[in-house]
Amino acid sequence: MGKALGGGSTKAKPAQPYKAAQFQPYTYTNQVGTTEGRPEGESGYNVSSNIDSSLTSLGQTGLSAAEPFLQKYLREANRPVSGFGFSDDTRQRETDIYNQQAALLQPSFQQQNQQLQNTLFGSGRMGLQLAGESVGAGGGNGFVQPDAFGLGRAQSLTLADLAGKARGVAQQEQQQQFSQNVQGYGLNQAAQQEQMANSFAGFQGGLGAFGGVLDMEQALVSAGLSIEQARSASQAASASGGAALAQAGQKASSGGAFSAIAGGLGQSLGKTDWGQVAKSGAEMYANSKGIPVT
Repeated sequence: MGKALGGGSTKAKPAQPYKAAQFQPYTYTNQVGTTEGRPEGESGYNVSSNIDSSLTSLGQTGLSAAEPFLQKYLREANRPVSGFGFSDDTRQRETDIYNQQAALLQPSFQQQNQQLQNTLFGSGRMGLQLAGESVGAGGGNGFVQPDAFGLGRAQSLTLADLAGKARGVAQQEQQQQFSQNVQGYGLNQAAQQEQMANSFAGFQGGLGAFGGVLDMEQALVSAGLSIEQARSASQAASASGGAALAQAGQKASSGGAFSAIAGGLGQSLGKTDWGQVAKSGAEMYANSKGIPVT
């Protein structure tokens, strides 16, 4: 009765997922390669890709080439900075220059001494002796041969002048050496920095080749997933639209058999003359008792 009249109800069954809107196996291929998607387990899925062999080879080549450049870069970065390689040995250099120049003067000095002896011997002045004070040798030197003293003094002044010049030459040489070392140090540092930059650029180039291939593979996988997602969303939207239309039709025709009967009875009762019904009932009662009706 309840079911026939629309007054009863049954326990609602849980809604089943719309299969067409669920993840479906797919295969997508472009110039990079092929990607596939397959359901896995109850609610998971697995995506795989197979790119062109030439791209795979290119990526592996870039990755293999990047490692040596990285190792070279790290070696250069950890290498200690070379110093100037300069030591201030001006004093020693001055002594060396003086000794060299003095040695060059010794033959000339000996020749001068020999010539003086020959001159003194020939002129008879060999035995001439004068007080040191009279020739500028000082009183402590006693008597000296004036010609020999003069030559010796001239040679001593030459050597003294040579010592001053040796000091100047040594200082100039040291300054030049320092400037050269500074320049060389700068060139070495620039060369080291350039080597490091080249090594790092090589590393970035090799790794970039690998990363470029990896990006293309990821783009391939993303394209396949996007297409499957668009298909699933389209199916879900279509199902939602159909369900909305079906629900609207059910509301327009709802009510059941009991509602229809009750509605018709209500319409009939609404049209009844209740005064006439009461008069007819009184006449039927009087006749049954034998009472005359006027």
